[in-house]
Amino acid sequence: MEIIIATMPLWVAIVMLVVLQRPSQQAGLATLIAAIGSTLLFPVFRLFPGQLLLALVKGLATSLSVFYVLFPSLLLYYLLKSVDGMSLLGRGIARLVPERDLQVLLLVIGFAPFAESVSGFGVGTILVIPLFIALGYSSAQSAILGILGQMAVPWGGLAIGTVLGAEITNLDPSILGSTTALLTAPLPVVYGLVALAVSGGKKSVQRRWPEAIAAGVLLTIGVWGFSWIPGVELAGVLGSTVVMSFLVVWANRKVFHKLFHKAKQKRPVNIVNTAHNSSKKTANDSAEYGITKVSLWQVIAPYGILTAILLISRLVIPLKIWLKSHFVISIAAINLNLPLLYNPGFYLLLTALATVTILGTVVHKLRVITRQAWQQFIPGAIALACFLAASQVMQASGMIASLGMAAATLGDKYIWVAPWLAALGGWITGSNTASNALLSQLQQEVSIQSGLPLQWLMGAQNGASAHATMISPARAIIAATAVGWSGAEVFLLRQMGLVVLGAVAVIMSLLVLAVL
Repeated sequence: MEIIIATMPLWVAIVMLVVLQRPSQQAGLATLIAAIGSTLLFPVFRLFPGQLLLALVKGLATSLSVFYVLFPSLLLYYLLKSVDGMSLLGRGIARLVPERDLQVLLLVIGFAPFAESVSGFGVGTILVIPLFIALGYSSAQSAILGILGQMAVPWGGLAIGTVLGAEITNLDPSILGSTTALLTAPLPVVYGLVALAVSGGKKSVQRRWPEAIAAGVLLTIGVWGFSWIPGVELAGVLGSTVVMSFLVVWANRKVFHKLFHKAKQKRPVNIVNTAHNSSKKTANDSAEYGITKVSLWQVIAPYGILTAILLISRLVIPLKIWLKSHFVISIAAINLNLPLLYNPGFYLLLTALATVTILGTVVHKLRVITRQAWQQFIPGAIALACFLAASQVMQASGMIASLGMAAATLGDKYIWVAPWLAALGGWITGSNTASNALLSQLQQEVSIQSGLPLQWLMGAQNGASAHATMISPARAIIAATAVGWSGAEVFLLRQMGLVVLGAVAVIMSLLVLAVL
């Protein structure tokens, strides 16, 4: 009976989003009401008014970190959109990697994992979805492709969730990172093939499946190897960089081949004519698309600035320590710890402000642009706050612990359940970090009682939880907000649900093979 009660809020969320296809605000509110109602109606999960209020405030506090990232991201997007910068950037990517299918692989297996590894919090989705729209893909395709690009979540935010899980269970972070990479090894390849199918159908898969496999394998090998050296924090950044480099070189291999032969034959390249042709082509492009307001470099500059300052803030250790310890909003009672200068939202805000200066022409439209970003932000923010508050109520009342302890009674058979429990935690919280904080101690206790190897249980916890966050209500709302499509989260859950369930099944299968 306890298990049935504990799952009630989850069933409400599923029914509202998937079956009834209600907007995320309504689904979030209904889920929150179901969680609160369970604590009021059933003594086993009873919370006193003060405890209930504390749980709700904790949920709102957790939301602040996401809000801090989401609004500046939308502001940056609308600033670039106001000068048709996203279309210009899309054409820049098209010139860099002319083949359309390779563009998809570059963004899904390369750029999106890179952005997520540097920033976390779903920033990779927010940055990559507008690029797909600029390249001419529909809102539905762009949203799905953006979600698929979240495959590097275990290494997101410089692997903060992985590091936390390792600290809780006294594992070496490099061991946990590399184990996670092994258990999720086939998934980048699968996601790459799915991305090709979504973007171009069967023909794209038939045409570019070798490149999808190569890129996926490179990402897997990269995150596995770099988890050891230099460490799990940079594994996603470096692994995705290798993938991007490979795809750019592969897409332009004929050009590099010609340059190599010209150099070998010592024939000088006609730089003047090349520059003239390039300028002529750019001019023709501008005339064709009517873009005269800004240059490509003005559009690229904000992303370069964002990447550079994020990397500096993470890789310069003394600076990183200072940023994490100054200007921090910290309230221990509600688990709020928001380092204002270290959070990716601060760097997105700085980038947005720099973009105003770089573009110049948007200054007189700044009020209108800010209002557009705010109007798109509010519905998603309300839904997100409701879902996160519901997850905190479930945690405080013992609903999630009850589900976990029931699973732990299975003994050795627990290896068949561990990934699904982890996925449930990731889907509820929308955060691999939160899921690991919630369930890592449980995984450790089961390991002690059953003798199952902790590093493999935690690898499954880390991997399955991270991949389930890809279609969590919180992440789906972020993707829906990025495409400006009210109700897209329902579509994403229906379209991507089977893909993520399949990913968890793969992790479970590899866990069973590794343990048995």
